[in-house]
Amino acid sequence: MRIWLSILFVAACTSGNATKQDASRLFVATTTAVQAAQQKAVSSTQAQLAPAPAARNLDYIGPCDGEGSFEIKGVYDDASGNGAAAAFDLQANFNNCVSLTHTALDGNLHWSSTSDANGFTASMSGSIAFSDQTTSATCDLDLHMAVSSSSISYSGTVCGYDVNTDLGI
Repeated sequence: MRIWLSILFVAACTSGNATKQDASRLFVATTTAVQAAQQKAVSSTQAQLAPAPAARNLDYIGPCDGEGSFEIKGVYDDASGNGAAAAFDLQANFNNCVSLTHTALDGNLHWSSTSDANGFTASMSGSIAFSDQTTSATCDLDLHMAVSSSSISYSGTVCGYDVNTDLGI
């Protein structure tokens, strides 16, 4: 089954025929999948490390919910011990990673983020092949997000569509 995460990132489509709706679905499926993969990778290291706060070097391969696998490599540093002041720099690789909603992802992403009491910033870039029951496309992603106590902003592209003007994110 295929999973998509709700974190916004910017991407450019290399297939040339993805619609705006395809790009939106790819965005959701990809952000959902990378968040789930990160959570599984971090959870798998908790028993091996001293109690948080702790920096974790992640090198994890795991199964996707439906079929296929993912790999997470990089550093996750939770300086606060509760996620309030965390930073990570991760490479995520998906190999026919199918979610419970039957969305499949293949490809590689670089995902980084920092957070503190004032908000967080995140960026995601890479190339993902996406397929579900109605669509398949290969898109480049280049997404950026910033959240503060007073605002949320997104920038970038997905499948060549601007996340602000074309996708309304």
